[in-house]
Amino acid sequence: MPKALFVAPSAYTLSGLATWLDFLLPGLAAKGWEVSLGLVSGPHHHQAGRYLAAHPTENVLMAHCATGTAEGRRRALDRILDQSRADVAVSVNIPDLLVAINDRRLKGQRAAHAVLSVHGIEAWLYADARRYRSMLDAVVCTNRLACELTGQLGGIAKERIHYAAYGVHRSDITPRSFEGAFRIVYSGRLEESQKRVGDLVGIVHGLAERGLPFHLDIAGDGPERAELEAALSSQHEEGRVTFHGQLDTQRLKQDLYAQADALLITSHWETGPIVAWEAMAQDVPVVSSRYVGSGLEGALRDGETALLFDTGDVAGAVDALSRLHGDKALQNRLIASGRRLVEERYSIDASVRAWDAALRSVLGRPQACGLQELPRAKASGRLDRWLGPRLAENLRGQLRGKPLQTPDPGGEWPHAHSHAASDERFWQVASAVDQALDEVRIGVG
Repeated sequence: MPKALFVAPSAYTLSGLATWLDFLLPGLAAKGWEVSLGLVSGPHHHQAGRYLAAHPTENVLMAHCATGTAEGRRRALDRILDQSRADVAVSVNIPDLLVAINDRRLKGQRAAHAVLSVHGIEAWLYADARRYRSMLDAVVCTNRLACELTGQLGGIAKERIHYAAYGVHRSDITPRSFEGAFRIVYSGRLEESQKRVGDLVGIVHGLAERGLPFHLDIAGDGPERAELEAALSSQHEEGRVTFHGQLDTQRLKQDLYAQADALLITSHWETGPIVAWEAMAQDVPVVSSRYVGSGLEGALRDGETALLFDTGDVAGAVDALSRLHGDKALQNRLIASGRRLVEERYSIDASVRAWDAALRSVLGRPQACGLQELPRAKASGRLDRWLGPRLAENLRGQLRGKPLQTPDPGGEWPHAHSHAASDERFWQVASAVDQALDEVRIGVG
């Protein structure tokens, strides 16, 4: 029985990644894998116990780093690699895992095949792929554009890039009447750079000006929540907008999707989003921006599987929602096509099959070469500079001093080791690739 270890953050209990792991790990176990979940842990942000209370999981290994240093993180991961005896280890936004695997290879120890999972359209993800390409055995992406960028920007050979989309479960649906206020759901992180939640303000005012009888349910939390609540306070007082905070998948289905007439997506980029497939699985039509990541994926087709508007086009979003509200035949057509799309491409079975095939393909090939010493992280303090990271970490363990202070989860356990910025040039390239524009390509040396 082959053994697989997935190493993931524990700081995010209501993330799409957590939902994905909830179905993927038991699905792979049913396919004949011995699967372990490695949860990173720290003194401040990554609390594995809190994660497991929300997502009970079998075969969990804790990678706890009490010091907050790069060397401490590597050692914590080395321990769970020993415990799991994994044949293949998958980094889920934990690139320190790749360092730990590479160190084992350099020492001639038993080492797992190294796999990077890509769940975003961000420059630093592909810079990390490029940084570690000599020792990566595979990269698995949840989106077609991510696959393409992994090759072009990450320099990963095509045969080592695999596609495995998110999957969702379709449950029995109680038919809705589509009577009364037109209920719109927004579900996602309340932040601007990716999700463009500021567009919700203009959309709400535009719908109100048209006299459309609507209600917007906003599920989620994030840094822009307070500002968004202030901007929509009058609409909230008039009963047009409700803020629900973060909801788990079950409550989202029962409390919102069961009464929803549309799911609204305003994002700049997405690799799913999984909420789109969840809504379709619950017979909720999708009205979405033409976000970066939707082009090569080819799932959202205007007038066929969804209604689309250009990213940032508030008037276009209002037009699409108004059109859906006034056309019952269109509503039924989108519901039927969305249901077929999920069944054919975004079911849990389809996702698990793709991951199973990708991981078995990895095990069918020799491990990647290129076991050169990888760049070390900068010194974590004076002890590192005086003694070197290994001796310094030994001394920290004996002294049991205070851990390094980190402002956020990514400081405690970095989500990336590269610092490439998702600047205007990156988005130009990503957008052009997503639209299959051959004139814009970046060569990889």
